[in-house]
Amino acid sequence: MSSVALFGLMSLLGVTFLFFLFFNIARKLRTVYLAGQIRELREIVKTRIEKFVSGTEDEFNEGLEEFVRDAHKMDKNYKAMIDEYLLKGLELPAMENRERFITIARHLDFPSDCLAQIRSKNPGISAVGSRRAGLYDLAESVDDMVTALDLLSSENQFEILMGLARIGGADAMGRAFEKIKNNVIINERAVIEILSAFPDGEEKMKLFRNMFHSDMDYITALFLKATDREMAKALVDDIVAVLQSGNKEIRAAAVRGLATLEVEAPVEELIRALEDKDWEVRALAAKALDPIVTREASGALYKAMFDQQWWVRQNAANGLLRHPGHEALFILAAESGDQYTRDSIISALENGGSRLLLRAIKIMVA
Repeated sequence: MSSVALFGLMSLLGVTFLFFLFFNIARKLRTVYLAGQIRELREIVKTRIEKFVSGTEDEFNEGLEEFVRDAHKMDKNYKAMIDEYLLKGLELPAMENRERFITIARHLDFPSDCLAQIRSKNPGISAVGSRRAGLYDLAESVDDMVTALDLLSSENQFEILMGLARIGGADAMGRAFEKIKNNVIINERAVIEILSAFPDGEEKMKLFRNMFHSDMDYITALFLKATDREMAKALVDDIVAVLQSGNKEIRAAAVRGLATLEVEAPVEELIRALEDKDWEVRALAAKALDPIVTREASGALYKAMFDQQWWVRQNAANGLLRHPGHEALFILAAESGDQYTRDSIISALENGGSRLLLRAIKIMVA
């Protein structure tokens, strides 16, 4: 290659390098500028809404009229920023001006946008619309959201169920779970999060009761796992019913639900669960008997220390450790000669029991 050609090539490479260098600098400067514009616009929206949203009824209505009139004169970016601000506020658990935020959204006709998005065949767009509909309490979107569950996407499924939960209709949620019973693609944690967003009250109780007695075993187990103390207290008879008749997953989840009641749990049912054919259920029952300090519970835990499964024995020993008079029961069990039972007792004592009793049992079995 001649020196002239080499010089030309090097010059071209230099020009190309400088072009991309300045292009990247310009792009970064533009990004910084746009980010600054967005921050400024977000602050303007926040300031304007805060100015009237917490006022008296007259102040709110007057401020809302002026705000909506001005918003209609602005471009779509301004309305998008209003939408973003309202949605973020409505996601806060202790939101004080929830109804007023929803009123602002309705005056700006955001709900009609939600319906159009939900009906989109693009799962991502449908998910956005469902999130907005739920936060804006758009009851008229329920049928469209249930229909949109035909789009199999984890994001779409989560946002639809979350939206329906926020709106709070037991029948709609029941229809939704019926529709996806063979295609649940969100995880257990997501389902529990969704159900926690459902407003407390009669509708939620109705939903849980219906799901406990549904023919959708996997869904029933999920609802039992999502049961908190208050729900378990209200529906204890329903939980006991499925504990007696459900499959292994349902029985295990039912025991977990009853365990949320702690000392108020039905001790007879938990003792009966210690005789379950599946060790997972027995292990959970032994753990649930931990806080129930009665002679019957102590006797059942003593018996469970001789179970064939390690987790059952260990949970029984750990639970019995918190019962008065456990010392005598531990010594009696250690004297039985069962090595596995002795190992469980020693493990429980090493993790928080009496050091003197631990030493005595170790000497006994040496």
